[in-house]
Amino acid sequence: MGEKGLRRRRSLVEHSYLKGKDTSKCAKFTLFFFNLVLWACGGLLLGVGIYATVLQKVTVDVASLATNPGVILIAIGGIMFFVGFFGSVGALRENKCMLKTYGFCVLTILIIEIGAGVAAFLLQDEFVEQTKNGMLSAIRLYHTTNMQTDLDDATEVTQRSLKCCGANGPRDWPQNNIYFNCTRETFLPLISSCGVPPSCCRENGLTDSQCGYKVFSYPNMSLAEQARYPNIANISEIIYTEGCADAALNWVKGNYILLGGVAFGVVVVEILALLMACHLVDQINFLLDHV
Repeated sequence: MGEKGLRRRRSLVEHSYLKGKDTSKCAKFTLFFFNLVLWACGGLLLGVGIYATVLQKVTVDVASLATNPGVILIAIGGIMFFVGFFGSVGALRENKCMLKTYGFCVLTILIIEIGAGVAAFLLQDEFVEQTKNGMLSAIRLYHTTNMQTDLDDATEVTQRSLKCCGANGPRDWPQNNIYFNCTRETFLPLISSCGVPPSCCRENGLTDSQCGYKVFSYPNMSLAEQARYPNIANISEIIYTEGCADAALNWVKGNYILLGGVAFGVVVVEILALLMACHLVDQINFLLDHV
């Protein structure tokens, strides 16, 4: 048998072997269902973010984008929706272009996450400073418009969760928000003046909306006013005195094992997704080359 006959026979044997062969079902459907969930979650976050932003009915300032919860949800949800779409449809349809795009996106996100983690570890002072700036911005906007409720809620939840008050401390509120201000130049005769919001209170913050009012004006009160507010002589017994920037850093330091474990798990999942996408692309190329 000549060389040409051998090549023909080898081709027939190879075609017989590949007939009925397909890509790995395990990798294909694991990647599909994982990204289907990611796609759905991304769509949900995207919808909630758009709804929250539209509900504000205010012009979003470029400088406040990083502290706007609605915009943050839109960004995160949009990325998840985009990546999940390419991953799920690409795996189901065995589309090389979509799978390669998905792999590129996952690799990019992985590099950004690792870079952000290293930067956060090396630049802790900058992290604290940025946290302070963001918190101060939220304090200035607190109750300034009825449509800013999502940012107000985020500020209150942060203070209650971390048991803190203000960016640097509780005096950030009367110094930066007109409703809690007590300087003569901008003083408004409000019951909240010279105080802090209820989320700063150690107790009764959820039931007593005025528990933090007047806490900074006790020494200058009349005897009648002191009798009306008898429990604010010792501020530290009523409100949290630690700033939220330091509280956030201390929380991170106190939970570094948990945060490290979560970060490691996320990285492992992303690497596995990237490997499965590359494996599917290789299998598709192999089958196409031998059809």
